Amino acid sequence: MKRGKKGVSPVIATVLLIMIVIIIAIIILLWSQGFIKEKLLKFDKPIENVCSEVSIKTFVNEDYTYGFTNIGNVPIYAVDVKISEGGNSRIVRADQTKNGQVDIGLSTKLSVEAIDPTTTTEVKIIPILLGKNKEGGIKEFTCPEQAAFVLWEA
Repeated sequence: MKRGKKGVSPVIATVLLIMIVIIIAIIILLWSQGFIKEKLLKFDKPIENVCSEVSIKTFVNEDYTYGFTNIGNVPIYAVDVKISEGGNSRIVRADQTKNGQVDIGLSTKLSVEAIDPTTTTEVKIIPILLGKNKEGGIKEFTCPEQAAFVLWEA
């Protein structure tokens, strides 16, 4: 054995290992935050739960224009309209009111293309609500398609 060579003391080696583990944990935590959805609240509940409380009554006019009446207790900020035609579907944002919201008890005619009864197989209305994040900011939340209302079905 050669004398005079010095190694890292066990205390310093342990401290270095603990620091490396902490740095790796912080990196993983910061990286994973991009995958976690921000929680939005409406009426002090998670906004996902409020989607089931939305209630609308849909209507189709004789000229195949359409709209809905908000008969529930949740104001609807906007709606997406899912139009299915011949195996294809597309989602269109509907402009319904001047201020962009359909309050409780109000009706609106949606300014989206009229239904073509020869090609359209289904039209669904998907509500969009406003919720608050933990900082107090207001953000849109599109309800899942399971909460959509069928307007037209061929």
